[in-house]
Amino acid sequence: MFKTRVLEHLPPRRMRIGAVIAALFLVASACGGDDASDTTSATTAMAETTTTTTPTTTTSAPPATEEREEDDHDHEEEHDHEEDDHDHEDDEDHHEDEHEEDDHEHEEEDHEHEDDHVDLTVTDGSGREITLESPAERVLCVQDNCTDLTSDLGIVPVAQHRGDGWGSPAAYYGDDAADIPVLGDRMSVEEVAQYEPDLIIGRVGEEEVRDALEVVAPVYLVDIGGVETLKEGWIDVGILTGRHEEAEAAIERFEANVAALASDLPDGAVDTRVAVGFGDTNWMIWDSSSFCEFLHDEGAGTCAFPDQGESEYGSPDSEFSWEFIVETDPAVWVMITWPGSARYDTVAEEVWLNTTAHREGRVCEEDSAGSFGHGLLMLQWAYQCYLNAGWPAIYDHPGDLAVWLPPSS
Repeated sequence: MFKTRVLEHLPPRRMRIGAVIAALFLVASACGGDDASDTTSATTAMAETTTTTTPTTTTSAPPATEEREEDDHDHEEEHDHEEDDHDHEDDEDHHEDEHEEDDHEHEEEDHEHEDDHVDLTVTDGSGREITLESPAERVLCVQDNCTDLTSDLGIVPVAQHRGDGWGSPAAYYGDDAADIPVLGDRMSVEEVAQYEPDLIIGRVGEEEVRDALEVVAPVYLVDIGGVETLKEGWIDVGILTGRHEEAEAAIERFEANVAALASDLPDGAVDTRVAVGFGDTNWMIWDSSSFCEFLHDEGAGTCAFPDQGESEYGSPDSEFSWEFIVETDPAVWVMITWPGSARYDTVAEEVWLNTTAHREGRVCEEDSAGSFGHGLLMLQWAYQCYLNAGWPAIYDHPGDLAVWLPPSS
């Protein structure tokens, strides 16, 4: 009973082995022998039995392994798909980031282009600020000196002030001047507006004209009172028309030409008495503003004119008495002339004939000089003419405006 219970608790395989051993033991006991060889045979038979059961267990393993390999392969494929999906998501995220960066860069570029836009702002000769959003392409002149400025900067105005011998634009534009429309002396807002100007150019002293015309376009007034203010006008208009480089080049030409002329001046030239006059039959002594100031600053002469109040144009010009001429006795006379005006050989006054200027032939006639001294080109022309009249042995050329025009004109 004890042995039976013990076997009940053993595993089935061990129970079978135990039963075989027990049977052999009973057989041996019954036969009365304890031959070792029988025991060995029994043990060998048991071992063979044990050995034969092992392949059965072994042969059942491969199917399980193949299934696991397939499962592993499936898992690997799923993992690969997950990685592919992840890589694809990463690519999409990367492309989205690149698109966002590109959009950001385009926004920055657009912002930079917006920042690049700068309004053109200057202050004119009257102290008023002028602002344009873009360079003016259609420039209209309402004063003679404007033609001097526009031609020096290579601009052809859409319309100009007057076109006869007084300040004739033909001196600046030659035959092409005939193609430039001419405004009358009493121009109207409607007349100016029909030319659709982007910028109107006048001069200081004509603020009423500016106030009337600025409903059409911005009006820039040039200060013609001196060389430096003229230069400022050239630079300002250069900025407003996108021709800043041309304006600087014009000023450099002016300075170089004047320096070359002044280098030959004789000593004491600044004390030379100069009279500037114009008129139809008689004369008016004219301060000439910029021209007389320019002569003195260059050490080339000193204008003489009587004490008198300023004219409506801001300069002390008026009809003078011949007694003043006798007292002053100008050594050089600069005559501003135009077709039909008084000239060197038409004035018959005895006093005039006895002046040093007339006796020695030191007279400069400035034709088409409506803008006399009111532009950098005209100043060079007038200066050359004056020097030739005062010292013909040194300055053997009477002057020609064409000599001073910019190379492209």
